[in-house]
Amino acid sequence: MSDKVKTYFADLRNEYPVLRAVFAVTLALVYATTVGYPAPHLTAILTMMFIGPGKQALGLKKEIIIPFLIYVLGSIGVFLGNSLIDYPLVILPLLALSIFWSFKLVKIPAPIRLLFLMLIVLIPFNSITANAIGGIILQVLLLNLIIALIIVKIAFALFPDRPITANDTKKKNAPPPNPLDMNKVALNGVLVIFPLVVLFYFFNATVGTLTLVFTIILGFDPFVYQSKKGLVIIVANILGGLFGVLAYQLLIIVPAYLFYIFLVLSIAFFFMINLFSTKKIAPVFATSFNTFIVIMGIISTSTSEAGSEVWNRLFQIGIAIVYTTLAYIVVTAFNNPKISAIEE
Repeated sequence: MSDKVKTYFADLRNEYPVLRAVFAVTLALVYATTVGYPAPHLTAILTMMFIGPGKQALGLKKEIIIPFLIYVLGSIGVFLGNSLIDYPLVILPLLALSIFWSFKLVKIPAPIRLLFLMLIVLIPFNSITANAIGGIILQVLLLNLIIALIIVKIAFALFPDRPITANDTKKKNAPPPNPLDMNKVALNGVLVIFPLVVLFYFFNATVGTLTLVFTIILGFDPFVYQSKKGLVIIVANILGGLFGVLAYQLLIIVPAYLFYIFLVLSIAFFFMINLFSTKKIAPVFATSFNTFIVIMGIISTSTSEAGSEVWNRLFQIGIAIVYTTLAYIVVTAFNNPKISAIEE
């Protein structure tokens, strides 16, 4: 009997990453929605960044440094937006340099570089409408980031990681397989993202902000054109959108708060079990779940139809995928960042 109990708890311990992710993301979405914070889905998305597969507890030092760093980097974007937005010959070269160094400074964790790039581009861009918007965006992001970090800390305390084994250490210390010329990677990133930034700047295309956001996210992978990631992202967003619309229709039938929590919890389990699996399509479920989270955020903060919002999102994402893929095919043909054996 004792052996069965030990086996049961050992098996349960192996499921801690899934339980931790479900607990954290559900708590983040439900809490932010209940309290009424702006963009409640952002809390859950940021939580996913720190709780997904392969993620470990950050520690107090990083939990303090990350919001401070984002505040400093975001303040740069607010300064650019408030002071230089009317001077395109000044702000656009600065944005180009920001894109370049966001790609090149690989010693800084990718999520931080990506957040910085999004802030430094989106805050000045949205400041075209009103100067105060940049500061509001930064405040909302910081608020949701701090909540996400607190929830992640609670989740890791309730569902701690198993001890690190020798095999894990070997995998962690494995050398990168394909060396890259980071100057070329950064230059290609500028050549792909910057033209769209200029286009959005001069035409003030705030309606298509999602296209710009996804171009930045996709463009952070310089070899996105070599895989089926574009198709994967479209399928993932359709899947997440369908789950979001299904939840929306069910909530119309049963408009109860406990039922809302039950829906989020149940769907979170479905996505997390598949995300933490060994399936080749596991990454699809991360994107799908993020789409579902956004739809649930729309449901909780808007009276508009969730279905129409899904198709609008998919259209803008499709534009970003087509543009990013074609742009990288062209720039890589003239400036391939892979270092050959001869160059080494």
